[in-house]
Amino acid sequence: MRRGLGRVIAIVASVIPLIIISLLLDVKVEDIFSIGLLPFIVSCLIAVAKLFMQGLRFHYYVRSFIGSNVANMYKNVQIRMGSEFVTLTTPAYTGGEWVRVAWLHRNGVHSGKGLWIITIEIISDVLVGSTLAYIAMVVAFGAHNYVISSAILLITTPVFASYLILLTLSAKRIIQMPRFTQPLLTRFFGEERGERWTNFMNDSLRGLCEMSRIYLKRSSLRVFAVGLALTFAGASLHALTFMVIASAKASVGFFESLIMVAAAISIGTIPVSPGGSGLTELGIAYYLNTFSIDPAAFGDVIVAWRIASYHVPLFVSWILLVRSLSRGSNSSKQ
Repeated sequence: MRRGLGRVIAIVASVIPLIIISLLLDVKVEDIFSIGLLPFIVSCLIAVAKLFMQGLRFHYYVRSFIGSNVANMYKNVQIRMGSEFVTLTTPAYTGGEWVRVAWLHRNGVHSGKGLWIITIEIISDVLVGSTLAYIAMVVAFGAHNYVISSAILLITTPVFASYLILLTLSAKRIIQMPRFTQPLLTRFFGEERGERWTNFMNDSLRGLCEMSRIYLKRSSLRVFAVGLALTFAGASLHALTFMVIASAKASVGFFESLIMVAAAISIGTIPVSPGGSGLTELGIAYYLNTFSIDPAAFGDVIVAWRIASYHVPLFVSWILLVRSLSRGSNSSKQ
């Protein structure tokens, strides 16, 4: 009950920044409607296709690293798409990963192997997203848009470095929780739970490191290459959601849309609002100056794009998450 209420609050909180951005850019309802129904619908369909692409990648990683005996493609894609609801309602685009780990664990996958799958998913997103963000940074710097280029550098680099270090360390040594973890958990939750949760986390990390040692080899390069290709395809679809809507007002190319969206996502990773709400819109608004586009003149495009690329997938993923969890509970009862 509390979790459901928390998600409702997160959804409401994601709408408020959109309203504030609309007011700041002087965007009226009729301005959004002037973009046209067809571009908006096409953009929404592309956004859902991006969700589906993430589901395909999840299924591919599960099949490649764990085996084909873990659920089926339909269920894997559905839980991946559904878990995005948690991601989109959590600051810094996090949270959905733990839904997938729990789901894999419920389907007989060791938590360490589940942790490996989501780690590779995150690494794929970070590698592709960071590369595109750095390209966006260079383009913005060349256009003398120093504020947004500096922001991209400062936000992207720590995230990129952190996950790169994690991946490197996991392949060389067994990572365990810090020594203060168990005493801290014991203090708040009791000795039995503190010990049990610490052992569980250490066991999961041990499984992650073992998977890293097994698969971080040349023999797995094809799997990683396909995963990165699917990740880039998802990023390209995200760029198309903006390009289609922007085409109603101006001629914005695919490359421009690709790096603008990458810059906006980079800014949105600051853990302040659910799903980067408000920050993402501001990020793409400031980046428009790189191409000599007035953000105020593109305010209706930004708002319509955010609704199509964020709020529509939010609704779709919520429906799929509810279906996945309800089916899981029904099967467990049987």
